[in-house]
Amino acid sequence: MHILLITSVLLVLLVYAQQTPPSTSIALNHPQIPYNWLTLAFVGSNDYQPRPHYHSSDKEHFKELCRRLDGLNPTQQALCAENPFSIPFVARGVREAIRECESKFKFERWNCSSRDEVTETRHGKFQDILGKTLRSSNKEAAFLNAIMSASIVHSITKGCNTGNLTDCGCDSKPGMQRYQAESESAMSRDQFSWGGCSDNVPYGIRYARRFLDDWEQQQFEETKNVAHLVRRHNNFVGREAIAQNIRRQCRCHGVSGSCEFKTCWLQMQKFSQVSDLLKKRYDHFAVQVTRKANKRLRRKERTERKIPLRGNEMAYVHRSPSYCERNMTAGILGTAGRECIHNSYSSESCDLLCCGRGYNTRLEIRQTQCECKFVWCCEVKCKTCTEEVAVHTCK
Repeated sequence: MHILLITSVLLVLLVYAQQTPPSTSIALNHPQIPYNWLTLAFVGSNDYQPRPHYHSSDKEHFKELCRRLDGLNPTQQALCAENPFSIPFVARGVREAIRECESKFKFERWNCSSRDEVTETRHGKFQDILGKTLRSSNKEAAFLNAIMSASIVHSITKGCNTGNLTDCGCDSKPGMQRYQAESESAMSRDQFSWGGCSDNVPYGIRYARRFLDDWEQQQFEETKNVAHLVRRHNNFVGREAIAQNIRRQCRCHGVSGSCEFKTCWLQMQKFSQVSDLLKKRYDHFAVQVTRKANKRLRRKERTERKIPLRGNEMAYVHRSPSYCERNMTAGILGTAGRECIHNSYSSESCDLLCCGRGYNTRLEIRQTQCECKFVWCCEVKCKTCTEEVAVHTCK
């Protein structure tokens, strides 16, 4: 099974590389073009069939494939060459994070929909998924940094536990040490032992830190640009959203399922739950920081500057625009044409989403299932009904 997966991964990287010119990344050729590793969203498709003549020992071949992956900075290029099998899992995490972002912001003015944007420079056009927002250092950029960081931890950890990444496996430390106090108190209430396959979150965190933070730290030391510290902090917020919310899962043992004894392991939350938590932190725990920083970020509010940022607080430098009007230079699509709800008082209301411009209404005929009945055994049968629905879209 491992051989099949390895050959699949190599073929994916090869096919992607063959679709690009036989030179290195456009961002590496032209330092003026910013790196955007979210282009990995295009890597790792399962549509390709494995071919057996690629072997895991072909390191030079791997390095060449990594050099051709657009958007990776030099640190990420090196990590790719060192561990190329992890890249499809990073790509999978990116795609999942984008889906969650679009879901969480579906009814807000900024709806995470700039994923297909292209940036044009004097060196040519390049794919720039959410890049303009990522580089804006506002609240939305903070959320993107956090959820992308969390997605890497989550996806890499899953790869470890399923045996699809050879450099890691299940977490071998019972309770991961930080949970020892909890486990000892639990032992007094019910009998259990650590077993099964605990999620190897520490490995996922180490990988995500290397993939994202090392470059930001290096760039901050060279440029003193606070944006790099902000991104590094929000990366940490994303990792903590997973690390602080690991749960104990148990399986019962005993006569006739009596649960006389339990075998327990530690498991991450579903990624949809992680994204829910990060959305709450975006809504309620985002802090504006000063544009200058020495070694750590400082809150912009003078009376709070001595209070260090917490691990559950996202950081941003610039206030967000209204996102009402289209501005492709800034990666803003505007809200014209967006569907809204006219009798709502939430963010999806026509008053808020349409920014006071008003809305158009049209009638649509939609088919729905109705008059559903349970038929013994075991089926639910429904009729197809048509209904006229009023659809409101922003002017």
